[in-house]
Amino acid sequence: MKRLLAWGAAIVLLLAVAGVAGAGWYYSGMVIDPSHGDSYPLEVTAVTADQVTFEGEATEPGTYGLTWKGGNATVGHVISAGQGSVTRELVKVRQGELKPGVRAYLDRWMYGNPSDPTAALGLPYRKISIKGYPAWQTEGTSKTWVIAVHGRNANASEALRFVPVFHSLGMPVLGISYRNDLGAPAGDGKYHLGATEWQDVGSAITYAKSQGATGVILYGMSMGGGIAPMTARRLPDEPIKGLILDSPVMDWNAPIELGAKQQGVPLWLASVGKWVISLRTGVSFDDIDQVRHAKEFKAPMLIFLDDDDASVPIGPSLEFARARPDLVTLFRTRGGGHVGSWNVDPARYEQALRDFAERVG
Repeated sequence: MKRLLAWGAAIVLLLAVAGVAGAGWYYSGMVIDPSHGDSYPLEVTAVTADQVTFEGEATEPGTYGLTWKGGNATVGHVISAGQGSVTRELVKVRQGELKPGVRAYLDRWMYGNPSDPTAALGLPYRKISIKGYPAWQTEGTSKTWVIAVHGRNANASEALRFVPVFHSLGMPVLGISYRNDLGAPAGDGKYHLGATEWQDVGSAITYAKSQGATGVILYGMSMGGGIAPMTARRLPDEPIKGLILDSPVMDWNAPIELGAKQQGVPLWLASVGKWVISLRTGVSFDDIDQVRHAKEFKAPMLIFLDDDDASVPIGPSLEFARARPDLVTLFRTRGGGHVGSWNVDPARYEQALRDFAERVG
């Protein structure tokens, strides 16, 4: 009987361990497995010359794109909201037909996915390839180039909102892709949270220099806001004049733990998930923690944060700013959410960009 009980206890323990490991594997996949699909949670119910009404949650303040399959529009402030229905100002239908029944999403990037500088902004550009990674390049006369590094599961279209400012300053913009992007080499098929992706940004710097650039500004959004600092740390001798970071992941522990909390997952299981991430990718969470390495930086930084970011906690960025007040200029908004500071206040955002670019460029 004792032997049977012992075997039973061992089996229960084994099943428990297997269950925890399986849960950790699943949770790790939510972080490192690429996913490039779009969803369309809003249904358009009415359209007039200057208003659009849809069912769904879309009450964020500011200016956004409204994107659907085959179409894109610009929408402005909320006119009315209630009982699951929202009416917003309709500024412009850019592409396609906006009509009742269309399913769409509120687009922080503004111009749809994917898009390019000519389709979105009317600016000339050319498609290029950097070691097999697709990219686009806008024109400019400045020797300082801007290299835009998009966020997780995104693409270079995320940077289009910001191109006009740099174009007005004569600065070429290089919108790049990196491993595991659509159309790019897959590597091992897993995100490494900046631990390897920085190499692709390094290749973009090499390309820019080959085209006459004498300095670069790295512009990182979300996960790209973690990749850009990794690049600066790994390539201290490159002519990186400044970093612009929008809702950056300065410490991956914070968003992973926030995601666990939002899903009702205990923090100890998030820790298991982080251990599995390290096991599957070789990533060291200490190494990709930019706050821990704050003293290693030398380039000035402009960091955009929104207090209502529900994806990436702003705490690590604030801690980084406190550690390096000699380098960091903070720009904070409220109500825009993750990578939404431009949408809340485009004029102030763009002025901050201009001031920074003119200072470091």
